[in-house]
Amino acid sequence: MNKNTRSTQAGFSVIQIFITVAVIGIVMASAFVGITNARAHIRRSNSAHQFAMYVERARSDAVRRHATTTIQQVNSTTYTVNMDFSGSGTATWQNFSTERGVTISMPRTVVFDWRGRTPTETNVQFRNEISGSSSVDITGSGDITIDSEIFHDGSIPPVTLLGSGGGALPDPGPTPSASPTPSPAPSPSASPSASPGPSASPSASPTPSASPTASPMPSASPSASPSPSASPSATASPGQCSIYGPDAITISQNGSGTITVWLRNFTGSGTVSASSANNGQIQVSPSSVTVSGSIPASFTVSVKKISGSVTISSPCGSQTVTVTVQ
Repeated sequence: MNKNTRSTQAGFSVIQIFITVAVIGIVMASAFVGITNARAHIRRSNSAHQFAMYVERARSDAVRRHATTTIQQVNSTTYTVNMDFSGSGTATWQNFSTERGVTISMPRTVVFDWRGRTPTETNVQFRNEISGSSSVDITGSGDITIDSEIFHDGSIPPVTLLGSGGGALPDPGPTPSASPTPSPAPSPSASPSASPGPSASPSASPTPSASPTASPMPSASPSASPSPSASPSATASPGQCSIYGPDAITISQNGSGTITVWLRNFTGSGTVSASSANNGQIQVSPSSVTVSGSIPASFTVSVKKISGSVTISSPCGSQTVTVTVQ
């Protein structure tokens, strides 16, 4: 008696194996990219926090020693600090570097005075291979914040101080009490003063003498003849100077960009200035540049999160540059 046994074998086809390997590869690649970006973000954040720590130490040292301390950029990855590191009372320079792949951008040198203050607010940015940036804001009063959403000094509305000494004017409340005292006194005194009034009537008799004086007025008509001489002045219009630069720039959040302008047909030297329409979100450095001839003027624009505009003013006119934050 023959027994027919049927065996079933289960397995994977080649296509199923390829699909499985592809899915595993995609998951591993995504995990690798995520880990890489996370490490880059940590390096960038550590660099910003290290910089903020040394800035705070420099500020405290300036107040402690009743002197000045300085932080300035050496190159794209190095900055130097001048302060008393040893506690001996003598300030020395020390260089510090950002972590691997992180660059630093300082628009100006930061100097703390003996009160721990700086002349103007400074925004220092840190970048690396991943998108975005970390920023350290140093306000004029010496406050230090990381990744702030506004420029603190620029967001404060202007304050108008009264008085020559910068304080408030004295209260003028008691002064109205003096007004009633002179009111009775001048009323009788004014009546006798009117008595010499008739003496003024004869003085009007010489008035006819003024009528002949008006006769020379027609002599002014020939004087208008030189007016056509002004027409040749219009020939200077082709050589009139003008300002040339970008109409708009796009900057990433918490990032910075550059605006460069030129003056066409400009001779001599002059001042080109830049101002922001929203100082709490857009900061321009420097505020003005002295140019000569056709030498361009460049300004660094640092932004937070809100778009706005920057106005460039020059001897050849002004131009508004739209700043888009993305």
